[in-house]
Amino acid sequence: MATIRAYETAKGKRYEVGYTKPDGRTTRKRGFRTQRDAKEWSAVNTVAMSKPTYRTQTELSQRLGPFIDEFLARRATLAASTVANRAAVASKWVTPYWSEEPLDAVTKKAVKAWVETIHANGAGAQTIQKAHQILGGVLEECVEQALMTGNPARGVRLPKVVTREHGYMNAQQVAHLLDESAERDRLLIAFLAFSGLRFGEAAALTFADLDFENNIVHVRRSATEVRGRLVVGQPKSGKSRRVPGVPQVMGPLRRHAKGRDGQDLVFTAPEGGFLRLTTWRRRVFAPAVKRAIASWPGSEFAGEDSPKLFPALTPHDLRHTAASLTVSAGAQVRLVQDMLGHAKPSITLDVYTGLFPSDFAPLVEKLDGLASGAGIAQRL
Repeated sequence: MATIRAYETAKGKRYEVGYTKPDGRTTRKRGFRTQRDAKEWSAVNTVAMSKPTYRTQTELSQRLGPFIDEFLARRATLAASTVANRAAVASKWVTPYWSEEPLDAVTKKAVKAWVETIHANGAGAQTIQKAHQILGGVLEECVEQALMTGNPARGVRLPKVVTREHGYMNAQQVAHLLDESAERDRLLIAFLAFSGLRFGEAAALTFADLDFENNIVHVRRSATEVRGRLVVGQPKSGKSRRVPGVPQVMGPLRRHAKGRDGQDLVFTAPEGGFLRLTTWRRRVFAPAVKRAIASWPGSEFAGEDSPKLFPALTPHDLRHTAASLTVSAGAQVRLVQDMLGHAKPSITLDVYTGLFPSDFAPLVEKLDGLASGAGIAQRL
């Protein structure tokens, strides 16, 4: 039961409403100029408190900062690189904009304005999507805790990410890149180009992971550089997998294994220990690619278009090359998925959709045979 009481202020008579909240605690709302205003507010508040979505002003005035921190602290199911990337994005694009905002200020309009603001401040489309994913996750947890009735980040339109075209090499181009690489680096480049392992997975391989008798590579670990620190853990998929080994590469690897212990790393830095992608890309791979582009037949006449003759590769393009070579050898989507360690076939198709058009040729031929046997064309 609400009670309305008048009281005096320096500006004259005012009214307050005393009422009991759903949790049993009593409170009051002051400042009404007329008794009628107090009664109307009390009636609306009584109806609001009867609904399961009712939130007290204390709850709604909570700052978002602690919820962001709590969300970022959840890392048990995430790879170390994902944790670091998420923390970096949040520290620059999420926390500074939202940590001091109360829950009741987080509206869809406010989220849209934030997207525009960080875009204007230099965040690219991919960064905006990551930041929005973090904010959306934080707000989803607020919904689960019954602090918000809905997630205002849902349905907000974001800039589209324009991805660079994958760099694919054919087998002859792989051979050319090897010719332009230092001898000690050729085995790793060839291995990545034909196995499809991520660089970190190759960096963590030991000789015990290589089954030379059956030409199988067991992918059990990954060595990832996170903010300058090397973290060894599970592969990105969270589980181990088996990858076919090409005898042309497994043979040299077998020779490389002589006199080595099973726990020794297959590929190491010049001074020993784990390879680091940032260093290897700068000192080894990028110069080799530059030489390969310049020396590829016809490049001397192509000028700025020379990368169109030989692709301007990144180390990750060796993984794309492996996918391309595997598809050209006749592999179906499921096999490519297993080889690359994708969680779903749809991921493989999304990333490599352009590699599979030839799969329709045998299907078309078989369907045409059925149609021909039934005399379909003669009836049209």
